[in-house]
Amino acid sequence: MVNINGKPWEELQFKDVQDYLSDPDSNENCFFEYKIDKVEPAKLVKEISAFANTYGGYIFLGVDDNKNIIGCTAWDEQRIHITIHNGITPTPQFDVKCFSADDKIIYVIKIEEGAMPPYITNKGDICERVSSGSCVVTESGKLNQMYHKRADQFARIKNKIELPEIKIESATQSSVFAYLDFGFSIATSSDLKMREKFNNANLKAIGDFLRSFQAGFSISLIGTAYLFSVGTVIAHDMRGNQIPAEVGCHNFMEVMRDGSVRGRVVLVADSAAEYVDVKTIMAFMDNIYPKVYSMIFGDDFSELFIYAYQYEKFTVVKQFVPIYDMSESDSKETREMFEQYLPAHRRKYGNNIMIIGGRIPRSDYQLIDRRLLEKEKVEYNSTNLYRELFYSFYKSLGYIDTPAKAKD
Repeated sequence: MVNINGKPWEELQFKDVQDYLSDPDSNENCFFEYKIDKVEPAKLVKEISAFANTYGGYIFLGVDDNKNIIGCTAWDEQRIHITIHNGITPTPQFDVKCFSADDKIIYVIKIEEGAMPPYITNKGDICERVSSGSCVVTESGKLNQMYHKRADQFARIKNKIELPEIKIESATQSSVFAYLDFGFSIATSSDLKMREKFNNANLKAIGDFLRSFQAGFSISLIGTAYLFSVGTVIAHDMRGNQIPAEVGCHNFMEVMRDGSVRGRVVLVADSAAEYVDVKTIMAFMDNIYPKVYSMIFGDDFSELFIYAYQYEKFTVVKQFVPIYDMSESDSKETREMFEQYLPAHRRKYGNNIMIIGGRIPRSDYQLIDRRLLEKEKVEYNSTNLYRELFYSFYKSLGYIDTPAKAKD
C-alpha cells in the first residue's frame, strides 16, 4: 500500500500530513478519503469496508473535501475503534494515529488490504473502492474472487499454526494416550511493535517461571520463533527401556514474531493404565502457556490486538478414563472435589471413556475479537484476551458437569 508523503506509517508526523494535503495532486482517490467530523458512523464503516475489500487505504478524519483541516470534536480513538469493531465482520486490520496542532485534532485511519474478505458492514453490504468513492459490490465475479482469497488465506493459516500428527509406533510410544494441539493466527495494528516485544522478551525471567513448574524445560530459537517446552526428550518402550521420543511428542509452545502460536500438550501414563491424569491440560492452558505469552507481549497487548483465528484438536491414541490427580499442594477442598468428579459423573452418565478425539471448531477457525468478549460480557483488556486465546474446550475432558456442580 502507498505511504503518506513517502513516510512509513510508524514514522508519520503531522507535518507529513500537512505536506501531503498541500500537494495539488493529493485529491481523494483509490487510497485516500477525507471526512469531516460530522460523518455518520455508517458512512465511515462503508468506506473502511471498501478499503479492506480492495487495496487498503487511509481516511483523514477531520479534513473536508477541499483538504482543509477542520478538526474533530465528535470523534476520539475509542469511538473509532468501537465503530470499526462493531460495524464490520470480520474486523479489518487497521491502525489509528491522532495529530494535534493549532487547537485542532485530526485522526488518520490506516486500513490494510484484507486477507479474509469479504468484509461485510453491519447493514449487510459488501463494498469496494472505485476511483475516489466506495460502492456496494453486486457483480458475482468480484464476490467469488473475494471468497477464493479468503479460502487461500485459511489454507495459509492451516499451514502456519497446525501441527503434523505424532507418528505413534506401538513398540515405542506406549505411554502416550492422547494429545491436544492448539494454535491461533493473530492480526495486530503494528507488526513492528509486536516484533519489538518479541525481540526484547525477558527470556531469563520466563526461564525462571518455567523452572518453578519443572526443572526439565527448554527455551530455543527455531528460525524466527521461540520454542518453549516442559519435560524431557526421553520416552519408554513396552519393555520399559528408555528411548528418544518421537518428533513432536512433547509439551511445547511455539511463539512466532507476529504473535501467532502453535503448541501441544501430551497426556501420558503407564502403558497398561486405564486411568490417565488429565490435569496437565488445565495446568498448561490455564497457567503456563498464557503466562509465558503475556511475559512476551505485555500489559498493552489489547491496544495492538485486532483479531485472531483459533483452533484446537484433541487426538486419542489409546482409550482411557480421564481423572484429575490433584497434589498435596492443592487445598483439601480442591482435592476432595476432584476425587468425587469421576464417581459423580458415573452416577449420572455412566463411565467416562475417551474413545475418539475431535476438533474445535469443526470447520475453518474460531474468530476472536472485541465483539466476542463483549458477547460473553467480559471486559476487553489484555488479561482477558490472553485467557480467551488459550481457552481450551478440552479442560474438563469428557465430564459434563463442572467439579463444583458434580459434587452437589
